[in-house]
Amino acid sequence: MTTLAGQSITLRGVRKVWGDTVSLNGIDLDIPAGKFTAILGPSGCGKSTTLRIIAGLEAVTEGQVMIGDRDVTALPPAKRNLSMVFQNYALFPHLSVAENITFGLRVERLAKAERTARLAEVAELLELTPYLDRKPSALSGGQQQRVALGRAVISRRPVCLMDEPLSNLDARLRDEMRREIRALQRQLGLTMVYVTHDQTEAITMADQVVLMNAGRIEQVATPQDIYGHPATPFAARFIGTPPMNLIPAEALSRGDTTLPAMLRIGIRPEALTLSDAGPIVACVKSAEFLGADTLVELTAGGHSFLAKLPGNRTFAANEQLTLALPANDIHLFDADRAERINDPALIAKIVGGAA
Repeated sequence: MTTLAGQSITLRGVRKVWGDTVSLNGIDLDIPAGKFTAILGPSGCGKSTTLRIIAGLEAVTEGQVMIGDRDVTALPPAKRNLSMVFQNYALFPHLSVAENITFGLRVERLAKAERTARLAEVAELLELTPYLDRKPSALSGGQQQRVALGRAVISRRPVCLMDEPLSNLDARLRDEMRREIRALQRQLGLTMVYVTHDQTEAITMADQVVLMNAGRIEQVATPQDIYGHPATPFAARFIGTPPMNLIPAEALSRGDTTLPAMLRIGIRPEALTLSDAGPIVACVKSAEFLGADTLVELTAGGHSFLAKLPGNRTFAANEQLTLALPANDIHLFDADRAERINDPALIAKIVGGAA
């Protein structure tokens, strides 16, 4: 398969407003060429609007959109040199698989010999060769998704936009297609922008994750960084299953009473450990046995949080546990300003409270 030269995408000060509703509030974003970028966030956060603005399907209220070194802010979709895969596949039911894949090439009046050569190449890549004469209704969901991918790939555009393309598939097919789409992007070298509300899709597929919330970008980072060093309380809670605990200072039963009230101590459930010298004394509310682990809901200082503890131990309701906070796994956040605090001395004070 021909390797494509992906193009970078740049958004500067992009705002999108409908009446009194602000969908995007002045976002700045750099999407590197030839990489897989996932735009992640809850419903209504502005992720699909961002994708549609890149595609040219929505006009910006303010700001600039660049693809490569071209300002495409005012250009229609057809002039932006990109392809798009939609959530519902948008296949023509009366056309065969081959006709669906080559539809755009026929509209562009590409020579038949070139269309045939590209079709053979794409069909082999996506394992669709045996199905080229079938109609979409005769295909499985995963095969229909491959046809939609084939239509995007055959155009040989340097940028491919994908809007929640796997949401209509069952869990097994989603897992399979995640791997196939990622492998396809790496093989072709195109710039892929993938919108999803599913954190598993984002962190397993992407080179770069753009986490959005309420029309703003919370954090842009690699999957490893956004999991290991969340920039805001929202990022801390959104990434991870189960999510990170954000524990107020007063929940530290043996902690330093001078800790600021706005402080939130972030600790992932799997990082909490049983220890008689720990700074948290908590009461078991409930326990869910998961096999190797048990997910325990605890309360301390009137606050609930989760701990993923060894599965070879049983936990009774109202049992009292003492838990340690490993210093390397503590994340600090300012609840008032909704931002991360980098303060090793404060971490040392929290951990030292167990002494």
